[in-house]
Amino acid sequence: MDYKSWLVDLDADAPQFLHAAFRVLNVDAALRFYVDGLGMKLLDRIDMQQLRITALFLGFAVNAVTLELIRYWDETEKYPHGPGYSHVTIGVPDINTTVHRLEMLGMQIVSPPSVSVAGAAPAAFVKDPDGYAIELVQTRNRP
Repeated sequence: MDYKSWLVDLDADAPQFLHAAFRVLNVDAALRFYVDGLGMKLLDRIDMQQLRITALFLGFAVNAVTLELIRYWDETEKYPHGPGYSHVTIGVPDINTTVHRLEMLGMQIVSPPSVSVAGAAPAAFVKDPDGYAIELVQTRNRP
């Protein structure tokens, strides 16, 4: 078995979502947001000297959808995301605790937890250190 089999099923018979990728300027700040703030795990780090990039793969579990954070070593300024990017949604068991933890880490809270549609779960919007909008939706909604 290939050592990266957690990332790509090398014997899959059907299409599958593998990962989404964000370009980041500061790896430490991004890890503080995604690992310390949201509870993701750093699954792998690949430094590609010839391409002058670092790829970090994060997820909540092995063999699940991952987020790839790419750091181009020669970039020194933030870059535009373009008008096509909207947001990524992450489910969290306790939205108030998660938002509070992100606030304590100094992260930007765009809109606090609220219910926008009757019967829906509470949701909030935050931004990561590179300005990507992340929607948080509470997934534990039982009494």
